[in-house]
Amino acid sequence: MPDRRRVIRLLVVDDHDLVAESLQRALAAKPGFFVVGGAGSAESALAEARRLRPDVVLMGSRLPDGTGAAATGRLKAELPDTEVVMLGADSSGASVAEALEAGCSGFVAKDGRFDDLVRTIRAVMDGEVRVPPSVVDDLAAHLRPRSSTLGADLTPREREVLALLAKGRSTNQMVDDLVVSVHTVRNHIRNILTKLQARSRLEAVAIAIRLGLVETDEQVGARRA
Repeated sequence: MPDRRRVIRLLVVDDHDLVAESLQRALAAKPGFFVVGGAGSAESALAEARRLRPDVVLMGSRLPDGTGAAATGRLKAELPDTEVVMLGADSSGASVAEALEAGCSGFVAKDGRFDDLVRTIRAVMDGEVRVPPSVVDDLAAHLRPRSSTLGADLTPREREVLALLAKGRSTNQMVDDLVVSVHTVRNHIRNILTKLQARSRLEAVAIAIRLGLVETDEQVGARRA
């Protein structure tokens, strides 16, 4: 069956030419992907993103003129609708937390599987949040401190949406689960990000886990044991 999803326009950013070129070729060969360009530094990434307006920027974590997280923060300030997936050399909780707080929607380890990268890119475009499951608990511990009262003003429906985000449900899946419009789901998510002082859905989930507003599958299993 042909892929009916719209084409995802990608900008690939990495400081190693061979890595960047290999990723561009491999991603361009995947159905539904169109690589609009590449960049090898933070400054060139910002310039190309402004010019090309990609849907997703695949951002290397280490660049010759700064970190991928710093570049992401600047990019999201100018192009908030562009999703960023961090390709990290270090997938520790601290590194993932830094990426999320900069505004990344997904994180993939640089030594991970290519198929995981493809799935993450597609997932963030569907409104999901993606990090390696093994770092979720460690990630929450490395986020900057928040007030314990943060999230107290979430409405029951916003808490329901937050719980679905934590389960990895996409925007379209939440529309079906809640029997509401896409616009309504997006409004709830926007309110959740504001109330949790989060810059991305993924950061909102990590903050919620740290504050005990939602539970991971592992936490639920341990509580039931």
